[in-house]
Amino acid sequence: MATDNKVVIVNEKDEVIGAMDMMQAHQEGRLRRAARVFVLNEKGQVLLQRRSESVLHPLLLDQSVGGHVDEGESYHEAAKREMAEELGIDAVPLEEVVTSYRIEYHFNAIYRTRIHSQDEVSFDPDEVAGVTWYDPDELSVKVEQSPEEFTSSFPQVWRELRDKIITP
Repeated sequence: MATDNKVVIVNEKDEVIGAMDMMQAHQEGRLRRAARVFVLNEKGQVLLQRRSESVLHPLLLDQSVGGHVDEGESYHEAAKREMAEELGIDAVPLEEVVTSYRIEYHFNAIYRTRIHSQDEVSFDPDEVAGVTWYDPDELSVKVEQSPEEFTSSFPQVWRELRDKIITP
């Protein structure tokens, strides 16, 4: 996300009430919107990213794609933009898993998509330090045994929505 973009600020009902600088919203603990995408391959594996050193929560594992909803964007538009920015993937259908899912200071829309070739992934090193494919069962074990390797919100999302994310 460009640093000069304003992010959507919402109330407790996920209704838009304004927009502000992302870092200011983060520092003030304002409720905001985010879009998250889980990318799966034909084997049913889930792609996780290791966040870059230059972003919030550096070098922690997180969902395939994630980012704030910018002013004037829908959840879906933000998810598509983040897919292109972070992983170089566009023109793939996104299937909504859940919307208005509250985690910490974010209301989230969570999507999933399937890609047919790992060659489709070309991550941006400014946003992503690396990517790894995980078998869902292996990922569940890792979340339980090493939660400190993940962003603070990832374990909750995975535990609560795993089956909806991976079910064809």
